[in-house]
Amino acid sequence: MIDKAKEYKALMLDLDGTSIPSYYGGMPSKKVTEAIAKARKKVYVGIATSRPYYDAQHIIEHLKLSGPCIVNNGAQVIDARSRKVLREQRLMREDLLAVYEETKKMKLSFYVNTMLENIPAKDISLITDKILGAMVTNVSEKTADLLIQRISHISTIAYSKIPSDKKERFFVGISHASATKQHGILEVAKILGIKTHEIIGVGDGDNDFPLLMACGLRVAMGNAVDGLKEIADYVAPPVFEDGVVDIINRFVLKK
Repeated sequence: MIDKAKEYKALMLDLDGTSIPSYYGGMPSKKVTEAIAKARKKVYVGIATSRPYYDAQHIIEHLKLSGPCIVNNGAQVIDARSRKVLREQRLMREDLLAVYEETKKMKLSFYVNTMLENIPAKDISLITDKILGAMVTNVSEKTADLLIQRISHISTIAYSKIPSDKKERFFVGISHASATKQHGILEVAKILGIKTHEIIGVGDGDNDFPLLMACGLRVAMGNAVDGLKEIADYVAPPVFEDGVVDIINRFVLKK
């Protein structure tokens, strides 16, 4: 049961499918932007996204966020204002190579993510020791599930299936097993000097399970995958109806 009187101290929002409707060129709506500005006066507001920092920076600046934000699906926690890396967990080289070999067998487009860019790993020489995560893009759900099945025996990696903007197409994100949004939340709580049960976590995808499980109030968007809704304390209106505004009004501003 939700304790409506509980005073939360932080709100951690996923981006794509939660704060913004579309990965490609999407920005928070005016209503969401204004609601987040009001929320920042009462609680700490940060993001927890699978995007690398360089691909989320313009949204962070638009929302005028400062303090720890979770990026690269938990591989990094970065201070939004100074851009200082507060926590980082890279993929191990042997794990990256093992996943790469499976994607080659399946003839999939495989990208590795460094601090500065995504690189298509068409040549083994591009694989370095500075990889924060990797991703297979634009595949069917069947192909995504097959790849996950083939790499699931690697105990030191985490993987997630993320819906694409294209109908019935998916991304598969790969990171170190200690690089999830849950690990990011633990670090954010430590930095802010608060408890994880004082944090509201909001998301929509499979990769948001660790985020919600780490937080005191678990909120799934109306457009979230069914499994996430099942573990949520509250299901908000979908992203296309500015569900984040409802969440802020209900649990932060107490309207």
